[in-house]
Amino acid sequence: MKNTTKAGMFNINNAYVRDAILYYTIQQYFNNNDKKTCEYIDQLEKIDHFDFRSGLKNNIPYLSSKLDISEKEFYNCYLKVKDSFAKLTDDVILVKKGDGIYSKLLADIQGTPPFLFLKGNVHLLNEKSVCVVGSRNATIDSMKKTEKIVKSLIKRNIVVNAVLAKGIDTATHKSALQNGGRTIAVIGTPINQYYPKEKKELQLAIEEKGLVVSQFPPCNPVYRWNFPTRNGTMSGISLATIIMEAGETSGALKQADYALKQGRDVLIPQSALNNSSISWPKKYIKKGAHSFKNLKEVLEILNKAKVFYKLLNNDEINAIRSIEI
Repeated sequence: MKNTTKAGMFNINNAYVRDAILYYTIQQYFNNNDKKTCEYIDQLEKIDHFDFRSGLKNNIPYLSSKLDISEKEFYNCYLKVKDSFAKLTDDVILVKKGDGIYSKLLADIQGTPPFLFLKGNVHLLNEKSVCVVGSRNATIDSMKKTEKIVKSLIKRNIVVNAVLAKGIDTATHKSALQNGGRTIAVIGTPINQYYPKEKKELQLAIEEKGLVVSQFPPCNPVYRWNFPTRNGTMSGISLATIIMEAGETSGALKQADYALKQGRDVLIPQSALNNSSISWPKKYIKKGAHSFKNLKEVLEILNKAKVFYKLLNNDEINAIRSIEI
């Protein structure tokens, strides 16, 4: 739902937005943790039939009493959160879990964020998509192979997803944009921030031609755990994750953990398995990940998972058989 009021201003009077402001006010008392906040609210709804929309005159005394704080303290916290929302621009789209725009794949996973902040083509959230991620300090060879895979995916009308880190993730986005494809950036900061700063131009381009997704409200600081948490959301909206290159401590491995837990396919190049300096590829193969040697195998694995709208025909298979990855 797009929020428009005065030119350039986010509409904080929308009912969904008011729900979010109250939710994130409560969240301030649970260390900005969605799981703890949602469990607490579920308990209030079951015990006292708590209703977000019963009005501040009812909710402020009720919630302040439950949280054992003064009404003034809770109201001041509410105003702080409200002010942060008011500073958003009108191109921000807020969606609530259960909405038609909210990713159906993500909604089926327990513990996913109750709200998403979006900029761009919101319909991409429910298109078939594949995540292509990897090392910030990737080799030139891995970058070129990433571009080949991305080109092949977008040719088959698949959306590609990645974060905004340098290296493989940047190659994923740029390859999609340069070849007329569609791409989603899932960020670890609020939707109105640009991090790292040198990726602002790329983030703006994705806002215009793709989609930027954040699960973090404008009122919250950026915590270091935002970034691994974000990987769970990115995996959740994707049908599969391809890890092009990664070290033993790479954030891409957190992505693989989430993907396998969520029942998604994880694909790893055979070249990574052959690399004696790293042990993680063999560990993830044992956990259920797939290895691939060439583009043909990538597409066949994804096709078995019904990522593509139609089966690959023999001509396509023959054309890509020799493209090593």
